[in-house]
Amino acid sequence: MGCLGVHYSIALNQGGRLWDGDEAARSFARELEDEGDDYYRQPVDKAWDAIHRCLSDGTLRWAGGDWPLNGAILGGDPMYLGSDYIIMFLYEDDVAEVAAALDEVTQPWFRERFFALPAHGYEGRADETGFDYTWYWFERMRAFFRKTADEGRQLVFTADQ
Repeated sequence: MGCLGVHYSIALNQGGRLWDGDEAARSFARELEDEGDDYYRQPVDKAWDAIHRCLSDGTLRWAGGDWPLNGAILGGDPMYLGSDYIIMFLYEDDVAEVAAALDEVTQPWFRERFFALPAHGYEGRADETGFDYTWYWFERMRAFFRKTADEGRQLVFTADQ
């Protein structure tokens, strides 16, 4: 099953190898995937696509929309942007800024943006079931950002494609 997104909360300076090239970044991400500590892992399933679009400019571009909301999924430093995998990195200050912005997102605001997605080329399910699914994962992601920010940690987002 492809296109699954996951956020990982990492300790300060734990991600140093992410800057050592594509293979090192992929190796680091594999190690995060293999670790069994769910406290520092938050899947967003396939909803990451729609969540990013809602929080940005409706597109899937990594730099689309405005900071800090566009930083929740595809924001920060791109460590690997291949056709098979995505790895993004957020410093602890950025995590705190994104978390504060996510705290302000209301369900009516998110709903309005979600149902406008087809106008931006979104081909996913843009109905009530799709909204409920996306909002469910958004709320889990938001809580994870808050926890990560409160603990002063950094974040890595990965998605297979």
